[in-house]
Amino acid sequence: MARNEEAIAAAGRFLRALGLDLAVLQMEKTPERVAEAYSHFFSGLTEDPAAVWGDLIRTESKGLIAVRNIRFHSICEHHILPFFGTVQIAYFPRNGKIAGFGHFADAVDILARRPQLQERLTEEICRAVSTGVDTAGTLVIVKAKHLCLTMRNRAAADTEIVTTAADGMLCEGTKLYDQAWSLLKEEE
Repeated sequence: MARNEEAIAAAGRFLRALGLDLAVLQMEKTPERVAEAYSHFFSGLTEDPAAVWGDLIRTESKGLIAVRNIRFHSICEHHILPFFGTVQIAYFPRNGKIAGFGHFADAVDILARRPQLQERLTEEICRAVSTGVDTAGTLVIVKAKHLCLTMRNRAAADTEIVTTAADGMLCEGTKLYDQAWSLLKEEE
């Protein structure tokens, strides 16, 4: 990864502004590490999730398909701290067209490697699946822990945030929506 001198200098200024003496604390290389890490954390900004789907697979599939427990980590845009969890996806194929399962994880990874809000991430995943696979309906459930919440509030240590997005035949209030939720629900 190319060095970003401006980001390195800014990270150093930020740490010093917080009162850290980088030399005394033996943190002279930390600004460089921070710049490199955040370049990776935000690398999804230069990638298009539409590019991951490849050729769709033609099948006779007429039922719901679920991809569960895709693990992700992202950076909350409010505090620049990590949040992480799992993504559950259910979709109803249109004309039997499906995508290989690994493509779903690739799309989630690209969208998570951006400064994010969980609500937006959920909507973006739903839109990426709906358009990339050309589904008749999509339901996405994202469950995550946010360090910006748990590190700043001891009472929130076990808090999980759950967000959903749905479209097409899997919109809220339909029988298929309820069936998809049941399919994605965690087993007790």
